[in-house]
Amino acid sequence: MSFLQTLFEAFRSLASNRLRTALTMLGIVIGIASVVLMLGVGDAVRGFIDRELSVLGSNQLIVQRGAPTGGNGPPRRPANPDAVMLTLDDAAAINTLPSVAAAAATLQSSFPVLYGDDNSQSLVLGVTPEMFRVRNWVVDQGVPFSDDDVRSANRVILIGSKIAEAHYLRRDPLGQVIRVGGRPFTVIGVLAGSGRTLDGTDLGELLVVPLTALPITLPRPRSVHYINVQAVSELRLKEAELDVAELLRDRRRITGDMPDDFNITNLASIAQTGANIAAALSIGLGVIGAVSLVVGGIGIMNIMLVSVSERVREIGIRMAIGAKPRHVLTQFLAEAVVMCVLGGAVGVVLAALGVWGVNHAGASGSFRMDLSATHVLIAVLFSTGVGLFFGWYPARRASKLLPIECLRQE
Repeated sequence: MSFLQTLFEAFRSLASNRLRTALTMLGIVIGIASVVLMLGVGDAVRGFIDRELSVLGSNQLIVQRGAPTGGNGPPRRPANPDAVMLTLDDAAAINTLPSVAAAAATLQSSFPVLYGDDNSQSLVLGVTPEMFRVRNWVVDQGVPFSDDDVRSANRVILIGSKIAEAHYLRRDPLGQVIRVGGRPFTVIGVLAGSGRTLDGTDLGELLVVPLTALPITLPRPRSVHYINVQAVSELRLKEAELDVAELLRDRRRITGDMPDDFNITNLASIAQTGANIAAALSIGLGVIGAVSLVVGGIGIMNIMLVSVSERVREIGIRMAIGAKPRHVLTQFLAEAVVMCVLGGAVGVVLAALGVWGVNHAGASGSFRMDLSATHVLIAVLFSTGVGLFFGWYPARRASKLLPIECLRQE
């Protein structure tokens, strides 16, 4: 028999017992759908984490005052009010380290903000120009402020894209005056992009001013809340972390076994945590998929054994008129594989519907799943492998039957 004839016979045999075939394929359908969703969820979580971390910048450390507490990201409020604050001089010293590409000091506080007739309570960041490089901020309109603006405490401000759309939809935002804490600031630029950062702010809702222009009272001159540090490369990120720690211990006269009064957060550890979460989700779905595939495979083996028992006389007639054992083996193995491949195809369709549902249920669109060709190929290989593995024994048993014994049975 040719390959096409074998497939035709397999489809004909399966079609003669449609309900039994459909119920047998159910385990394969669930298993393949789980496997495809497992791959999609893993890729989506990794992509989501990469996009969120890109908002923060690459190869980045966050230095803040207070002993290490195990938290991630810059806090809204200093965890330890008695700890010695970081300063602009600390940031300048960190900038001289060979393993550091840039270091940017930051102050932050909440102020009443007035946009013409509209007002709100908003978080305002006071930063140095290095922050644009460290955090990968792109100015969509206008220009960023300069070191001269910081030295002169010029009241200029950059706003996020969402703020520009909300308050200046039909007007040019550049040159508009915004009052922060009752003081006028002139808009000189609009930041591109959006995305939520670790401190809870949205890039599209940022208000950024020169650090020295932020209307805030500090316990010490030139104090800052935290310093963002960008390493020269990902390979030197750990080196930069050690260099910064050594420098600050020296500047703050911390010796011997004295505990640090500052802490350094390595964002690479956050990325690793996210990757571990993605791996755990993938493994969880993978276990569900594997169990379903095994159950489905056992069901297929059972049904194929029943089919062999029901078709003993047919097998005897085939072999009596010239069919060889390998032809019978191929026929029954083809039926098992076709059943699994059909179940796999239905599973892929269900997974695609699941991906579509997830993408359309997310309002922000920041978490998106994709069904790639690689996922479909893996599903096809999985289903084919299950069919070959669990269909081999029944097919082998059928091929070993003797024609004379088969023809004796009614």
